[in-house]
Amino acid sequence: MKVNTVRNRILLFPLQQEGHIQMRTAKLISWALFSLFLALGGLSAYAQANSEVTGIVTDQTGAVVAGAHLTLTDPATGLTKTTDSGPTGLYDIAGLNPASYNLKVTAKGFERFEQHGIQVYVSGTFRIDVKLAVGAENQTITVEADALQVQTDSNVVSTLVSAEQISEIATQNRNFAALAAMGLGVSSGLPDNNTPMAGAGGSSFTLSANGLRQSHNIWLIDGGESDDRGGAGGMALMPPQDSIAEFNMLSSNYPPDYGISSGATFSLSIKSGTQKFHGTAYEFNRNTAYDANSFMNHFNGANNPRTKLDYNVYGFNIGGPAYIPGVYNKNKDKTFFFVNEEWRNIKQGTSVNTQNTLPTADIPSASTDLKYVSPLFASVNGQKNYYGPTAGIIVPEASMVADPAYQAKLTALGLTPGQPFPNNTIPHQLFDANMVAYLNAGVLPKPSTATGQSVESVPAPIKVRDDIVRVDHKINDKWQLLAHYLHENDIDQNGQSFLGWDWSSYRTINSSEVSPSYSGAIKISGTLSPNLLVEGSVNYDSNQIAIINSKNSSTPSGWNVKSFFNNGRTTELPGMSGFGNPYGTGEQMG
Repeated sequence: MKVNTVRNRILLFPLQQEGHIQMRTAKLISWALFSLFLALGGLSAYAQANSEVTGIVTDQTGAVVAGAHLTLTDPATGLTKTTDSGPTGLYDIAGLNPASYNLKVTAKGFERFEQHGIQVYVSGTFRIDVKLAVGAENQTITVEADALQVQTDSNVVSTLVSAEQISEIATQNRNFAALAAMGLGVSSGLPDNNTPMAGAGGSSFTLSANGLRQSHNIWLIDGGESDDRGGAGGMALMPPQDSIAEFNMLSSNYPPDYGISSGATFSLSIKSGTQKFHGTAYEFNRNTAYDANSFMNHFNGANNPRTKLDYNVYGFNIGGPAYIPGVYNKNKDKTFFFVNEEWRNIKQGTSVNTQNTLPTADIPSASTDLKYVSPLFASVNGQKNYYGPTAGIIVPEASMVADPAYQAKLTALGLTPGQPFPNNTIPHQLFDANMVAYLNAGVLPKPSTATGQSVESVPAPIKVRDDIVRVDHKINDKWQLLAHYLHENDIDQNGQSFLGWDWSSYRTINSSEVSPSYSGAIKISGTLSPNLLVEGSVNYDSNQIAIINSKNSSTPSGWNVKSFFNNGRTTELPGMSGFGNPYGTGEQMG
């Protein structure tokens, strides 16, 4: 199963300034401009982090100031954005990544204004009104931004989870889906034990926003879609918590550039590099040895062990400037990188599986007569087993065998249809070669109890690896580039064939689910004029599922049964729909 999504779009956003309302109106682009962007790399627009700072510039009397020059700077990277206030004093700086910014405003006849520490979060609109004082331009008024700001220029109902909250709030199994459950209007159906992987058998994303189904939600990483559309909603991959800068849950009233789905929009931003190197190494360890045993495991004299559940989640990340001393990016203000590697190893106990199985003595050999042994187990599905230790085996009646050659073989061996085999012994001349091969392939486990049953317990470990790379590049003062690549590989072992999705009574044939997932995004944004922003991006989203049975599901040497269907699986053993009474078991390969 393979689901790939590639999204392409280009939008121009003229910034209209009327009254106190800032509007972004998408317009059609001429084919000439479209061709230009294709030449720049086939990029196309899409909703990205899409944060913006807006406001109005006035003097101390409240009169608007037109033509004021505004410069917004990210001191961590040196990235700058510039614009001018319009005739109504309004300004808007869009296409911002989450960061803490400094704003500088200059206008002729007014003192310079600076405001530091403007915190911009992912997918948010932040209003910063500026009041200029009359005076010399070489004089500066500096203020510090409030840590907490209310979004008054947007009616979006949203919930922000910051980087500090992501790293400090305890989440079960290091699965950040639990944080998404805190969103306004979000109802959670997440299980108590939510596996931190995004494959078909992995994490649950059962989150309903305002009563809508989970499949109505959409998940974005740096604005690029990462949604498992083939799995009823949820993420196509699960980035590590330590790689997420922040994420915002837009549950209703979001603007049209987020109109991909009718449910909530979960917008994540990956951490980025800065002018200074930074990094962490971490490990999350959960082990059964740390846990107390449950009351029921000791109830009424029982001495049952704890169910095994061990988590070992570890990794590291590093970010900083990409530079070559004296050759490239000497001032460390052009190109930045962030890399995160994480491994998740999960060991969990499996329930003990007890099933009726064929006595070892009844496994045939191609050249040896078989002395039949009646099964020993006393009951099947609560009913008495009428096969006692002295039960005999009957020669098939003529009506049961339509093959004249087989009937002639019975006559030649002196066997009477419908009567017991002499001395309960089946001549090897009656054995079918494929039947002998199947019963010796190990599909049926050997008895392990005195009553002729098998008791099996197969571990089902899970291994996950996540690779994340993000690059930010400043082309010039007007154009910036963002790119990320995410890869997750999930290997989920299962004690049954075909993940237990089909009839699988035994644990002799196992399976694994291998789910490689990928997410890639490239975004370019630029300011064509103080009031005209252009954004272009392309993102690739791929989620693949491969279900692989263990090698012992292959047909043994000498197998010559031709499959009725030519479906490319002719090298796998056929499924046995049921071995009948007194067994009541079956084994399907899926």
